[in-house]
Amino acid sequence: MMMVDTELRPSSIHGLGVFLLEPVRKGDLIWRFDARIDRVYSLDEVASLPGHVQRYLRTYSTWNEAAGLYVLCGDNGRFFNHSEEPSTVSNAISFGEDHAVRELLAGEELTSDYTTICDDVRQNGADF
Repeated sequence: MMMVDTELRPSSIHGLGVFLLEPVRKGDLIWRFDARIDRVYSLDEVASLPGHVQRYLRTYSTWNEAAGLYVLCGDNGRFFNHSEEPSTVSNAISFGEDHAVRELLAGEELTSDYTTICDDVRQNGADF
């Protein structure tokens, strides 16, 4: 669940991105898993869905190998774009917290390093 006020806008990185509507201090909490809004899917659940929904979940979810679950952010969090120099840092795969790595200004795009938040990207790489 996003812990700061954001909106979606076109991104120079890729498609849509998540942009801050307020400044954030270094170390502040940006996102954390919250089952009230974020949804988890087992492999069997994903496989039972129509193909277009499976593709959607594989695009917008993170894979947690240890738990055997896909985690879909239920809000703007699913639109974080990848960056080699991300504006947030995560302390866990899918079920952790993301914090600001530096002072962030209103209007900045929030980014993440996909290799730290998704086992599938770390294991298989991705086209960024």
